[in-house]
Amino acid sequence: MLAACAQQPRPDDPNVRGIGYVRVDEVLKKHPLYSQLSQLQDAIDALGLQSLGPGAVPRSPAQIAQQTRELNRELTQAQMRANTILRQKQQDYQQREQAAIRSALAAAGAGTNGTQPVQQMQNVSAQQAQQVASQANADFQAYQRSVIAQDNASVLQLQKQLNGRAAQAYRQRATQLQEQESQLSLELSQQDASKRLDLRMKLNNLALSDAQRKQYRDQLAAIDQQESAVVDAQRKRDQQTLAAYQKQLHDQTQAQLTAQVQKIHAQTRSKLAQRHNEVSQQVASTLQGLQPATIPANLPAATRGKLAQIDKQYKSQFQADAQKTIQQYQQTKAQLDAQYAALQGANGAASGAAGKQLTDLQRQRDDLYRKMVDQIKRDAGQVAAKRGLQVVFMNIEAAGGGIDLTSDVEKDIESLHQ
Repeated sequence: MLAACAQQPRPDDPNVRGIGYVRVDEVLKKHPLYSQLSQLQDAIDALGLQSLGPGAVPRSPAQIAQQTRELNRELTQAQMRANTILRQKQQDYQQREQAAIRSALAAAGAGTNGTQPVQQMQNVSAQQAQQVASQANADFQAYQRSVIAQDNASVLQLQKQLNGRAAQAYRQRATQLQEQESQLSLELSQQDASKRLDLRMKLNNLALSDAQRKQYRDQLAAIDQQESAVVDAQRKRDQQTLAAYQKQLHDQTQAQLTAQVQKIHAQTRSKLAQRHNEVSQQVASTLQGLQPATIPANLPAATRGKLAQIDKQYKSQFQADAQKTIQQYQQTKAQLDAQYAALQGANGAASGAAGKQLTDLQRQRDDLYRKMVDQIKRDAGQVAAKRGLQVVFMNIEAAGGGIDLTSDVEKDIESLHQ
């Protein structure tokens, strides 16, 4: 007996039969609060991924796509309103010009037969110009929708890739730090295993006085508290490290995304500008080839001059009035373009609030996790005491001879559901 006590056995000695172990990660899944822990972790993962890149609220890709479709719908409606107003103005000015021509011909003593060729040629010319402009506008709108859709898809895909890459890097770093914390806890347990074993063997002595028994129990508690303090201090340092690393990932992702999105938008604007210029040149060239509304040669020179003046006057008035409608449409389009640009880059404004929310969720998750693990440790100690085990290792399989208490602790934890 004295010789055995003089030479304490190592905790990993296969001859030691007083060692048990518990796989904490498996027991956690049986805990009644595990669903709450999982919900917190899911919220952290989702919010962490969104806060690593731009978006506005922050927004999900589905929300961005929905709002982008809404902006495109408003732009299409604005284009249709502008086209409808232009067609109505064109008809109004044509009718007013025709009325002015009829008045001029009547004042010159010309019959109505002379006005018909003029009106017919004007109508044909106007219809041809309208068809050319309408077709060109429809083609450009279709091209614009296609290019913007490609732009949106490219931005969303880029955002998803960069966010996914950053989130994976964050998870890897978090896992690495958690493993280091577990390793630290194991090393501390191994370092103090002989002390614990010695104290527990002393506590098994039935002849101990109450004062001696309390002294040994206090020493055991002090060892546990010291180990917990060291692990908690390391955990706090790791949380600070993770927060700094997350900020670094956010800044890197934000910079990469901003640079790439600017390139994508610049390419989109260049494509649209180039196509707009091409369409404008094609329409101008086509309209130049259309026959203008000529004046019959059998009319007096003064009447022809009057009709030419009327034609010039109403065309000038129509162009000035139509330009106002076009400017209104351009203003509406500029507002929608600004909303579209804000939609693509507004998440940066919400990153501060998202970061605070992420920190709060992480703190709640860590507090809940520690409470669950502490409860598992207490249950494991009770189960080990019932089976006469001296040492219990958490989340590690003991050396040969160790007893797996995981199943017993799971049953004890599951009873908390009752």
